[in-house]
Amino acid sequence: MKLELLDLTKRYGDFTALDHVNITFTEGICGILGANGAGKSTMMNLITDNIPRTEGQILFDGTDIRKLGRDFRRVLGYMPQQ
Repeated sequence: MKLELLDLTKRYGDFTALDHVNITFTEGICGILGANGAGKSTMMNLITDNIPRTEGQILFDGTDIRKLGRDFRRVLGYMPQQ
């Protein structure tokens, strides 16, 4: 299994929350750490397809997650802090 974020960008008006992020996650457990306001929650909301991306791609095993729909969400585990 491979989850790829390719040039992932999210803007809210003039504010850029994520700017062309490139990350590849492979099978296992990953922790996302960063200061408040670093874009962690925005990135997770993009990965879970809760908010639309401004630019870039999110691929699961080479296929855009928007095409996979529920099939993608069935394999995704997400545990927020709260």
